[in-house]
Amino acid sequence: MKLRTRTGFNKTSLAIVAGLFAAMFVLAACGSDAVVEKIVPTSIPATATPQPTPTPDPSTALVNVDGIVDPTNLDWPRVVEGLNGRVTIPAQPLRIVTISLGHDEVTFALVPRDRVVAASVMTQSPDQSNVAHLAADLPEITSDTEVIVAQSPDIVIASPFTSLELIEALESVGMVVLQTDLHNDSDGRRQDIMLLGYAYGEEERAAVVVKEVEEFEAELRAVWESNPEGERVRVLSVTLYSDSLYTAGAGSTEGEIINIAGGINVADEAGLENNPVISYESLIAMDPEVIFIPQPAAWGGEKFRGAMLADPTLASVAAIRDGRVFMADPKYFTTLSFWNLKGAEALARDLWPEELADVTFGSFSFPSE
Repeated sequence: MKLRTRTGFNKTSLAIVAGLFAAMFVLAACGSDAVVEKIVPTSIPATATPQPTPTPDPSTALVNVDGIVDPTNLDWPRVVEGLNGRVTIPAQPLRIVTISLGHDEVTFALVPRDRVVAASVMTQSPDQSNVAHLAADLPEITSDTEVIVAQSPDIVIASPFTSLELIEALESVGMVVLQTDLHNDSDGRRQDIMLLGYAYGEEERAAVVVKEVEEFEAELRAVWESNPEGERVRVLSVTLYSDSLYTAGAGSTEGEIINIAGGINVADEAGLENNPVISYESLIAMDPEVIFIPQPAAWGGEKFRGAMLADPTLASVAAIRDGRVFMADPKYFTTLSFWNLKGAEALARDLWPEELADVTFGSFSFPSE
């Protein structure tokens, strides 16, 4: 049995949400070229607008990427170090299966659609996935070994949440399985993209995606980085599940989104980490100026928002008093991929409405649709 470590494991809302919904749901997962034009924000002062960076040389971009054993080897076979140990990929994978939403979102940015041969239930859901339009008619992947093997994949990408039993079952029948981490920070996102790009033989495309992602984040940060911290807005992320109030502290996906959007995460200030349960008394004490709720309406998000706004015991909280309690699109918050940046953009529009009133950001490109 191989030892699987969880180094760099992401303490994020995805893990929390997955755990919370386990009692209610069993998630089955546990063209022409189209490049979207990027429009540089026009309302940002010229001194704050970041300059475009050249696309990095793929061979250089592969250096210092965790998991790439020999970044100078651009032939086949290739060897990568995953959470499940050292994995040899004998040839470029043309039939790809991944067992997580985050990996699917990165994969569709790296390879033509016809190389992804199946997708999870979450990936096919428009409410939870940013690539549902690409995955809609693909075979549905479950945690059943036979279902995965039936797709005849050249490689199976597993997440940190994939069970050891499933990974070993797939390996026992000769499947090439690579289990990789997923991250919510800037360098982690870069590494996730480059590692998968290398595994797929798409390191040049991966370098393009990294450039897009890094420029998007830089443009977004430029909106507020010139503002003194005292002018930044105090923000809290909250969700309500099974009568428990959850927030997002240091290390959480929501916390990272708050930071990129230019907010001050009051849960982080209070010393909280990951996604802990808090009391309403703690919420009052943190006194956020903005509250956002990354909880699907179908799972009570709108009802929860209305209840908070109507609760007289919360009337002293600045966000409640000023009516700055916003619903957030869950698909940008419950994934672990660069699509978290679109969540940061949406939040930034709530935090900096005047600065972003006439600003349009682009999206991310796909090699095919």
